[in-house]
Amino acid sequence: MKLTLAQLELHLTKNLLPIYLISGEEILLKQEAFQLIRKAAKQAGFSERTRLSTDALDEDTLYHAIHTNSLLAEKRLLELDFTHANPLKAPAALLQEYGGKPVDNVLLLIDLAKIDEKIAKSAWYKSLEKAGVVIAIWPIPREQLPQWIMQRAKRYKLPFTLEAARALTDYVEGNLSAAAQIIEKIYLYRPDQPINAEFIKQIFSDESHFTVFDFIENALMGEPARTLHILDHLKAEGTEPTLIIWGLAREFRLLADLSEQLKKGERQDALFQKYRIFFRRQTAFRRFLTRFAREDCIQLLKETAQLDRLVKGAVTGNIWNSLQLFCLRLV
Repeated sequence: MKLTLAQLELHLTKNLLPIYLISGEEILLKQEAFQLIRKAAKQAGFSERTRLSTDALDEDTLYHAIHTNSLLAEKRLLELDFTHANPLKAPAALLQEYGGKPVDNVLLLIDLAKIDEKIAKSAWYKSLEKAGVVIAIWPIPREQLPQWIMQRAKRYKLPFTLEAARALTDYVEGNLSAAAQIIEKIYLYRPDQPINAEFIKQIFSDESHFTVFDFIENALMGEPARTLHILDHLKAEGTEPTLIIWGLAREFRLLADLSEQLKKGERQDALFQKYRIFFRRQTAFRRFLTRFAREDCIQLLKETAQLDRLVKGAVTGNIWNSLQLFCLRLV
């Protein structure tokens, strides 16, 4: 069975199937799908949750996780993370078999990056799909983001105008996590007036409140003292490190493209116009491009990938300390 994210919540109020596969690369929406399933599982008595990643998943480990009864709980939620690699041959065969005969006291939840042709044609995927539910999560196009923001704001009973949603779309430049975080912060302000474009502008221009965008701008400018100061504020405010890492990676990808085209003789001003780099960001971009080449951007992207692995628990360490060290690399 295939469902959209919008259909999932209603489905879970009526039924709970033994297998769920969630695919996509939009982190925020995937997290919300997982939370819905976890909540439904807990209400249905699946009180123990185990999560296994691909690098720790051989046939014996998977068999043990599925078939060994827990001393703490009769019903278990088993999550398998296949976002970085597909299951090896032996675990894949075990999953194929499991699709034909799921275990009664186990709810299987599988995290996939993207369902490509290879996965869609695999025997293990077909078997699991037949026995369970597949939720494919797609990125929301930029032109649809204002409507998504309006719907999101309704959850918090915030009176967003369409102009406010469009203004927020421009500020966050298409990032759902950033938009969701700003909506939550507006909710904490408990405004007693309609939220219009001017209100959004004030949120972003309030100098006593630092945003991820302030952090990235100063990092690209090569100003370590102010960058670390803003990072401390973001940490104190409870900003998700994932959002910071996403913002850095996005800028490095863009800067790598710009650097490559500048080498080919393109004009900087023309490129800024082509990529819609607003005037506020141009100073930081110009300064960065005088100090770093495309190869540097690629290396920085690799380092942000390592930071992402640290956040997700794939490697050990303190993410905030690692972010501080990373900032010093940009001087």
